[in-house]
Amino acid sequence: MRLTPARVLALALTAALFAFAAPARATTLVLPDGTAGPQPYQSWVDRSLVPTPPGPVTLHLAPCPYQWDGGVACADAAKHEIYLGPGGRGREIFLHELGHVFDAEVMTAAARSRFAAALGLRGAWSDESLTSAPLEMFADAYSLCARFRTIRTVYYAPNGYAPGPREHRRACALIRQSAGVSAG
Repeated sequence: MRLTPARVLALALTAALFAFAAPARATTLVLPDGTAGPQPYQSWVDRSLVPTPPGPVTLHLAPCPYQWDGGVACADAAKHEIYLGPGGRGREIFLHELGHVFDAEVMTAAARSRFAAALGLRGAWSDESLTSAPLEMFADAYSLCARFRTIRTVYYAPNGYAPGPREHRRACALIRQSAGVSAG
């Protein structure tokens, strides 16, 4: 079969489209009643600029049951559950909580060590008694990387995570690498 210039061009364009396509999204959100893909949350997952955790994640539109005050939001990463109270239903907070599930499902001890070292984080990963606990800084980084490919100036997150453009690029690259995705 002879390849005509038009067919060669069509094949080249198809290959280019596949090369630049976004990675397949692994997370499917499910409400406790079984409703799949609740909006706008599923669209935030689907538009994430970093890989998402594998499998279903149950989204509870209710206060966090693990905090005495109900909490704005929390994640039970082991159960693949996210709780969003009335004050915590924005994209930034949702993706922060999804970052905790990603951490539990995808990040290895070595990946956590690389992340902490690259960003100068101190202390045990899950020591929430620390003002800037590494697992909270990671979740903030995950949320920021999921929303912004680049930043132009220092970004100040609510938990104290404050990367500049270079730290942001490094954090996003480490998150992609931990999922086996090219850091590019």
